[in-house]
Amino acid sequence: MQMLNKLFAIILLYSPNVFLCTELNNLNLYKASTQTISLDFIQSFENSERSFVKGQIFYERPNLFKISTSKPTKTDLIVNGTEAFRTDYQLNETIKYELRKIESQIPALLLLKSKKKVCNFLKKSEQSEFISDVKVISDNENLKKISYKDQFGIKTEINFQKIKINEELDMKLFDYNKQTTLVILN
Repeated sequence: MQMLNKLFAIILLYSPNVFLCTELNNLNLYKASTQTISLDFIQSFENSERSFVKGQIFYERPNLFKISTSKPTKTDLIVNGTEAFRTDYQLNETIKYELRKIESQIPALLLLKSKKKVCNFLKKSEQSEFISDVKVISDNENLKKISYKDQFGIKTEINFQKIKINEELDMKLFDYNKQTTLVILN
């Protein structure tokens, strides 16, 4: 019986480490000391006529986030607290949303949440009809690539470059373009 109790205690003590996603363990994205992140990305689609997406991501804890694309079109997605702003420069339009209503449509936000939430997402994606074969590739500390297959079987790769951690960010980055027409959706 004592042996069984010891085994049970060992499982309780070490189970969080056993069941966490090992590919996330050393990423600097999840360190408490990481306050800001900026990086460049290129998203490509295998065997698809879709052109690649090129852009930048900026994040300041706890709730400022921006994805800016430069190709194929110039767009911004800015999360500022509980609000999200999507700007399409071709349409000269910014749409304002309540973040909680569209958060699930912004997969990139998941990476900037807790390691536990990302791990849960990765585990659930194995049974998902929408996204599968998710792989997170790092160089021990920095995220290098994420690859997955979408619901149509198209393999997508997102490569990350020029990752900067804890460099000061200009707070104007997180302001939406007020020169565009603002549409508010609730």
